Amino acid sequence: MLRSVLKSMAEGLARQEGIDMPSQRMKKLLDELKIEMERGSYRKNVKIDTLIRKLKKEGLPEREQQVMRMYIVPEFGKLTLAQAIERSRAYIDKVAAEKVKSTGKKELRVFARLIQLGDPSYKLPKVKFKNPGNKFHAGQILEVDEILAVISNHVYPPYRLPCKVALYTGMRRGNILDLKKKDVDLKRREVRFTLNKIPKPMVVPISNKLAQVFAQVPWPIEDEGLLFPGLSKQALTIGVSRAFTRAGYPWFSFHKLRHTAACFLLANGIALETVSALLGHSSIKVTMEFYARVRPEALRKAVGVFDV
Repeated sequence: MLRSVLKSMAEGLARQEGIDMPSQRMKKLLDELKIEMERGSYRKNVKIDTLIRKLKKEGLPEREQQVMRMYIVPEFGKLTLAQAIERSRAYIDKVAAEKVKSTGKKELRVFARLIQLGDPSYKLPKVKFKNPGNKFHAGQILEVDEILAVISNHVYPPYRLPCKVALYTGMRRGNILDLKKKDVDLKRREVRFTLNKIPKPMVVPISNKLAQVFAQVPWPIEDEGLLFPGLSKQALTIGVSRAFTRAGYPWFSFHKLRHTAACFLLANGIALETVSALLGHSSIKVTMEFYARVRPEALRKAVGVFDV
């Protein structure tokens, strides 16, 4: 990896000088650049956006590209490598304080890979996340009426129906945005979709409330047509989070709609095994990890009762 970066640098310098670089001179320049990098002199000048472009060319999964766009580019995109490393400790501490462990670790892995492209000796310091991400309590959700009020008054109109689908089904963001006309059977009152973790198709019953939501969808003509075309996961996530922040609930996110649906079911006596199946969890242990320690009385008080 280091040699490919150095070669790219050498070729760039050659183009700037307008010369045809013979292989012998190229080797010499590569050696000189390697020495400079080891001494840290080149680190002062290389731009983070240059490293980002290089990393994308080498191959970066879509999920990691999303992390790069949403978090790393706004923070470091205009800096040099030296400046980024200088500020990295404060950035890492911020991620550890604000992000759950699983999300924060993914973000920091992408950051470290980027920095190591310019400085192979860079290593992430040990990080202790304040929110391990495996605890859930009733205070993290809102009552259904409160959620619906925020959706109606603060959420951008194109995002409102996907939010209500999440609230009434517990479906994940990606599964909702991937829904097509053929996936929704209003006669049988079923929604069918597939999960990466579970090869068997998921079937979610359509309640009266959910039927009312689907009645507002401008249905596509073709069976393969998306119910919510033109919406991206990133835009939906950011838009909903900002809406709830404006409403005074900065900790509430699109994914909390899924939690609310699960808590409602548990609060009304639905068996944990059934809730696990409806949520599409790979194991009932996953469901128990998040919800089993929450007392039904607390859940009932938190979410109220759906008027189905």
